[in-house]
Amino acid sequence: MAVYKIFPEKSATLYSYYPSLNSGQDEILEVSTFSSIEGTNEVSRAIIKFPSNQISDTISNKIGTSSFDAYLKIYLANASEIPLNYTKFSHPLSKDWNVGTGRLGNSPITTDGASWAYTDQSGSILWINGSFTSGTTGSYTGSNSGGGTWWTSSLYQSTQSFTNISDKDIELKVTNTVNAWNSGSISNNGFILKHSSSIEFTDVDKFELKYFSGTTHTIYPPALEFRWD
Repeated sequence: MAVYKIFPEKSATLYSYYPSLNSGQDEILEVSTFSSIEGTNEVSRAIIKFPSNQISDTISNKIGTSSFDAYLKIYLANASEIPLNYTKFSHPLSKDWNVGTGRLGNSPITTDGASWAYTDQSGSILWINGSFTSGTTGSYTGSNSGGGTWWTSSLYQSTQSFTNISDKDIELKVTNTVNAWNSGSISNNGFILKHSSSIEFTDVDKFELKYFSGTTHTIYPPALEFRWD
């Protein structure tokens, strides 16, 4: 089997508790559920994009006419208070976004890129602006709307379930989404990674999962992995 990997052009974490904070230069991506200091239920979601030209070049000039599968691979950096069972969800984003120059720890916060509320700098383009494009959705939490917008078709949704004894690295089969990007059926705006809506913004589970981002200085950057015979 042949295997070929490409690496992200940008990645960031969206934090519901910090609606305008950009984290596009952090070495870590977070997909967590947590309680704020005020006791509110909050979440974080990760967004990540791979270069369109490298995707098309891989399919056209390396894979050729062979059938292939594509996998989104993201490596765990740290985890805490994880439950016995949980599921990760991935969808293709329906809007483009700016990576920005921010980090979670910046004070004052950096607001020049994607955040929970905005696809670009604070005060610019909202992820959610009152209505969704047909075939897409997002989420609301009270008056704090945002957290990305994504394609809802089951054709594009990818899931991975974890148990207390399973490997916690992410390996999601995303072949249908990659083929849709390559054919032009939908635009390549990257992926969003999130927890199930049944546990987001609830008291059900509070746990933290941190992964190496596209700007990591380790040997574990996220990858879009193509496999074919």
